[in-house]
Amino acid sequence: MKIAIPSYKRAEILINKTLPLLRSYGINNSEIDIFVADDEEYAIYSELVDDINIVVGEVGIDTIRMFMSKYYDEDEEIVYFDDDIEKIEKLVIIDDKKKLQPIDNLRLLIEDGFRLCKEKGMKNWGIYPARNGFFMKDTVSTDLKYIIGALTGVINDRECEKRIVSHGEDYERTIKYYLKYGGVIRFNNITIKTKYFAKGGICASMNDEREKHIDEQLYILQKEYPDMMTLTNKKKYLNPMLRDKRK
Repeated sequence: MKIAIPSYKRAEILINKTLPLLRSYGINNSEIDIFVADDEEYAIYSELVDDINIVVGEVGIDTIRMFMSKYYDEDEEIVYFDDDIEKIEKLVIIDDKKKLQPIDNLRLLIEDGFRLCKEKGMKNWGIYPARNGFFMKDTVSTDLKYIIGALTGVINDRECEKRIVSHGEDYERTIKYYLKYGGVIRFNNITIKTKYFAKGGICASMNDEREKHIDEQLYILQKEYPDMMTLTNKKKYLNPMLRDKRK
């Protein structure tokens, strides 16, 4: 098993958030690979990160995702992990109220994810995408539900890791693994604390065009998978919903 962390212009965030979190759960540096965009980024990260493999990949979340898949062997177990995760939390019921508290064992979660994939003949597992205990359930699902890319495990399938979009690329991964293997594993009682769309990362290369780019990419994905994905307007942004509409 390898933990793969794509990171772009967020070296200090990485060393202050995700890396300490992984170490707190007993994840060894030898189990981690950090993927950066170019030689300049490599120089910055290597100054701040000791004893962890740093790989020069490509710019862009879609291209780095495909690069990482090609870097690893086919059928290798990979956990994709964002660089700014502060907590991994589970749903608990205390005095009939739903609450979130840190998980006890990250390695056990990872092992359970891959074990269930193998038992069900599937190759992608993940967690609940929103940090809101009210909507979470103490279940594990295998139907078409969004697997957020911030923390997800795959038994590497390079065909499923190909991308036609940059934003929404984790929706694309979910759909591809679902269609090829008949389902995806999602722990609906596990979530993460992170700050989506923070400085750096995918946003760093988009400047003021981010919202326009997001809309364009989501429409491309909807057109490619009309029976799997619908888009609705929610406040000021498009809300993608995954559902298998085939009979």
